[in-house]
Amino acid sequence: MMKTFSNMFSVGHSQRWLIVALMFTTQFALAGGITDSMTAGNTSVDSTGGGSVSVSADSSGDLQGYVVSLSHDPAVITLTSIDIVATDSENAGAEFVIPTTYADGGTLGVVLDFNAPYDGQAISAGNGLTLGNFNYSCNNSVFYTEGDAAPAAEVSAITFVDGVYGTPALSNVFVIAGLSVNPNLNSGTFTCLPVAIPSEDTELWVEADFGDTGNNAYQGQTGDLCFYYADADDNIQGFTMTLCYDCDLTIGSEWDYNGSIVEEVGVEYLAVQVDGDGADGDGCELVIAILLDALPPFDGQTLPQTADLNEGRLLIGCVPVTVDMSAECDTEQLVEWCNGINGNGNVNLYNNAVIGFESIQNYARNDGSVYVVPEEIFQRGDCNSDDKVDLADSATMLANQFNGLSILCPDACDSNDDGLLNMADSVYLLNWLFKFGPIPTAPGPFNDGADPSDDNLPSCDSDDTNC
Repeated sequence: MMKTFSNMFSVGHSQRWLIVALMFTTQFALAGGITDSMTAGNTSVDSTGGGSVSVSADSSGDLQGYVVSLSHDPAVITLTSIDIVATDSENAGAEFVIPTTYADGGTLGVVLDFNAPYDGQAISAGNGLTLGNFNYSCNNSVFYTEGDAAPAAEVSAITFVDGVYGTPALSNVFVIAGLSVNPNLNSGTFTCLPVAIPSEDTELWVEADFGDTGNNAYQGQTGDLCFYYADADDNIQGFTMTLCYDCDLTIGSEWDYNGSIVEEVGVEYLAVQVDGDGADGDGCELVIAILLDALPPFDGQTLPQTADLNEGRLLIGCVPVTVDMSAECDTEQLVEWCNGINGNGNVNLYNNAVIGFESIQNYARNDGSVYVVPEEIFQRGDCNSDDKVDLADSATMLANQFNGLSILCPDACDSNDDGLLNMADSVYLLNWLFKFGPIPTAPGPFNDGADPSDDNLPSCDSDDTNC
């Protein structure tokens, strides 16, 4: 015992009294049914701040004292303090509390009944007892722009360690009934999350427009690929728009300002590059550059702010887009904003908006697509859908119009292609069959094809499509 005291007097005052306190704590009742353990919690915070890891315990007996010793990764976090605020230790009136912080860890020593009159306070046996708080701050503030992929979080293990900190080195221990108990130790983590910062409120869209069908189109169909913008509080001077697209689309370079805000404001520089060669190693690419004020007298024209618009955005312009015959039906052909493309040249270009003579890259961009749908095909005049045109079709037309006989393809029954189903269709077909009348118009009576005419007849309910 004298050797022990000699060793204690060679260490610091707080450490010495912690050892003495734990040696002379007395109480001898043990509770059963609980596995003694200590657990460090898992905490996640923004990398710009800090937070606490709570240390909890399951104790088989009334807890008279304990030592907690934890390490952390000093490259990720800093241990700023250790306390027992709002814990069972504080509620029980702990009289001896020694927190010690180190560069890569910290210890907490607590004795519940240390001062006279030694009335035996302790933390009652049980599960989920709260012992202390290890308070950390993140070392590295990590930011990313909203809409971009978030970088990985930085994580430090919070690990129970024995024999590392203090002189002599402390180990994790409970004091129950005056005896040292080595609890099971469950380490935790402290996670520093990357912080999203708002992008510019500039927002761009690219959308395919095939009329009433929206972005749905069939093989061979041509529509518009249109660009829109919104910005509530900036006046945009120009754009570089760089996109990658599926090579089963053909995009034209003919820029159409018709009805756009750019036509209204006036544009003084426009360049459109279309790289439609899918075999050149870099896929199919579209580059559009627009600068509104590029010529004397440099009077500062810009695109207007959109804060007061009910629709929230304005049209910039469109280019033609056609679905190639190679496009697979029931698939989506993507048109996506992408950076680092060279179009038909050698300069790698990226998306940017020019605002206040500065290049802005961090803003929302909404991708577009064309969805390829099957197109109904038929033989004009084949009203009974048997893949030939003859007298039976004329009979089917009359039965449909006067007796309600069901038909699969109204367009096929519209032999005179006037967009109406009536007796004239039967007469027209009979004239062609037997009176040397005009042949039914495209797609004609001999080969299946799509209807080139716009009408309001119902879609065909047959299985004949161009897919």
